[in-house]
Amino acid sequence: MSNASPRGEDRSILVAVTTFRRTELLPALVAAIRAGAGESGQHMRIALVDNDPERSAETSAAELGVDYVAESTPGIAAARQAALDAASDGELVAMVDDDVLPQPGWLDALVDVWEDTGHPAVVMGYVEYVWPEGTDPWVVAGGFMRRRRRRTGQRLDALATGNVLIDASQVARLGIRFDTSLGLAGGEDMLFGRSVLAAGASIVASADSVVRDEVPVERTTREFVRRRTISQGQMRTRLLTRDGSLVRQLALRALHLVGGIVRLVVFSCRGLVARWRGRTAEEAVLRRRTWFAQGRILGAVGRITPEYART
Repeated sequence: MSNASPRGEDRSILVAVTTFRRTELLPALVAAIRAGAGESGQHMRIALVDNDPERSAETSAAELGVDYVAESTPGIAAARQAALDAASDGELVAMVDDDVLPQPGWLDALVDVWEDTGHPAVVMGYVEYVWPEGTDPWVVAGGFMRRRRRRTGQRLDALATGNVLIDASQVARLGIRFDTSLGLAGGEDMLFGRSVLAAGASIVASADSVVRDEVPVERTTREFVRRRTISQGQMRTRLLTRDGSLVRQLALRALHLVGGIVRLVVFSCRGLVARWRGRTAEEAVLRRRTWFAQGRILGAVGRITPEYART
């Protein structure tokens, strides 16, 4: 999409930064939002949505000249819903996480797709993960924290919310909200996306909207990606087995349990073969799938480890 395309509507856009005790990152992030917004920046306001009960980002908001929204209910789902609730009537909401840096044209690209594809409920941009120098090649090869870059205008069947534009009025009319009962467990974007599609609305990709996520060193270890992958497997099972009657839920859990066990065995065996043959990248990918299968098994028996656990 061309950033210079004419706009039929000059809608106001709320750029919501969901944050928790990362005030040192906020000045550079707000500067990048302003520098990269393009034409859409003329109709943009920025808000820090602070999930810290101690309101640690309030001073930063005042110093940076942006709005401040306090949401003390723990969890990213509560913060994202607070961002939608903060939108004015007819205002679009662009969401970015506090640990990314938007690239030039990122907001124009989201708005262009929203206008050119018939005002979908959600436009999903791309998050580019950048590993620090010296990262274990095994971790990089395993595809941990990697997103597929979908083509612009492609309709999607799943949602990740690290860089999105949401038509707040549309989802409100449809009665769609982020599920704050998830707390710190994660999976709120998957569930929100399923609700959007179930209501007959659409999620569309914008390949040209890019934010960079420079992965911190402490997230480059095998132990970190193991814990994260297992947690994601747990949450996927939980979210896919919680609807319907108790009998249906138990049946779905049994299916996920069996499926997880089968995958665990198959991927573990294939991983051993790949390791024996010296195929590092293949072995890393299979290890990731093994850990995800392990998470599915744990989720099926009710063992859930919050992905965003706090100390």
